[in-house]
Amino acid sequence: MPITFQVLRNRLGPWGSVPAGWKPRRDAVPPLVDMLAAWTGSSSDEEVILGFVPGRIEVFGRHTDYAGGRSIVCAIDRGFLFAATPGGGRRIRIHEDSAEFGPVEFDLDPALVPSVGQWANYPMTMARRLARNFPGRLKGVDIVFSSTLPIGSGMSGSSALMMMVFTALALANGLQESAEFRENIKNAVDLSVYLACVENGQSFRGLEGDAGVGTFGGSEDHAAILNARPGRLSLFGFSPPELQDEVPWPRDWRMVVAFSGVRAEKTRQALEKYNLASRRVRDSVTRFNQLAGTRLSTLREVVDYQPKPEGRGWLRALEGRAADGVGALAPALADRVRQFILEDKTHIPGALAALRAEDLPAFGELVSASHRASKKYLWNIVPEIDYLQRSACRLGAAGASGFGAGFGGSIFTVTSADRAEELMARWRTRYGARYPGRAAESAFFPAQPGPGIEVWTDSGPARFADEIFQA
Repeated sequence: MPITFQVLRNRLGPWGSVPAGWKPRRDAVPPLVDMLAAWTGSSSDEEVILGFVPGRIEVFGRHTDYAGGRSIVCAIDRGFLFAATPGGGRRIRIHEDSAEFGPVEFDLDPALVPSVGQWANYPMTMARRLARNFPGRLKGVDIVFSSTLPIGSGMSGSSALMMMVFTALALANGLQESAEFRENIKNAVDLSVYLACVENGQSFRGLEGDAGVGTFGGSEDHAAILNARPGRLSLFGFSPPELQDEVPWPRDWRMVVAFSGVRAEKTRQALEKYNLASRRVRDSVTRFNQLAGTRLSTLREVVDYQPKPEGRGWLRALEGRAADGVGALAPALADRVRQFILEDKTHIPGALAALRAEDLPAFGELVSASHRASKKYLWNIVPEIDYLQRSACRLGAAGASGFGAGFGGSIFTVTSADRAEELMARWRTRYGARYPGRAAESAFFPAQPGPGIEVWTDSGPARFADEIFQA
């Protein structure tokens, strides 16, 4: 699939040759490619890797993936546009086209020490893990990129950034041809779980883990970013990891997304808040095993276990049994399980049925119910997001919900296509009046389900997952 600078420039020349999905990025590509060529001193016949790594919307599945549950997700047409070229040694250099991210340089080294709390933590963690899991065969890359994702928006920008680095390194090195890759990663869902393990530090089959970036998340972000298809919502299960369903998004429905201006960044100071929901899952499973004499691993197994000890009072018994080191969380454990049950057993099945029936009011009500459960049981909804949810519904949206890890970030609303533009304008105006200090950083835009990672080949754009697995 290699393509040269000159061939790429020729392909991008005539407007009609640009595929529909790439037309919004048409004006951004040539300057980025030229910037890479000038920065690296590359000639026109050298290889260039061009790709787009999208953000995602978590439609349903609030903090369910790492608990063994399910998620309904999609990719969106905002994310990281990048151009890269293989380097001559093991050096990685990354440069962004604005001043938001400072340039970074580092080696592909299994002993690399990432800069925790800095944006460089993400690409450095990816490089270190690949150097450990695929020793002795990797060469570095030079990458330039631009981003249309608001920073800290909760649209999985940090995961997308790491996957951008992986995409460039994988294609520059033919990583899928290595024995380590073939033995451990069999398909695109496997790859998404491996990439999540790079982020959270866990091992994946024979590919040994390390410290990760410091967050204890799951793999729904990576599954959406890698596997999503345009015009569809994807249902992923994570115990075991699998793509369970793809449901068409009705043509006359729209999503409108609002970034609150409250950054939901996983910095050093914020890690504890992000990881608390994950800790509550682990402690709930530990408590249940103590109570029932079981050895279950996931919250899904706990919820599905029959018969439950203590009859219908098992949730209260869960809170009442002591466990070392988690006493402070005891009053919250049953609520954490309640949120999982609502999301996995009620909201997700109901949403799938409403999608297939193209029942917008029913779908919207479940979206709003998911938001209320997050606020009540996960404690991750900040006042700005909650105001956006309530104001969207008062303006006539079918439903609205904050999404992602929470503690800031974004919210999406669902509405009919003929009402989307008016709703977005009025929604933005109301938010600006209520939170004028946040208005300058906020962003409102329409969104539709889009494709996962795409890369340019000698025949044009293609799904990265198809290129890796030759689908």
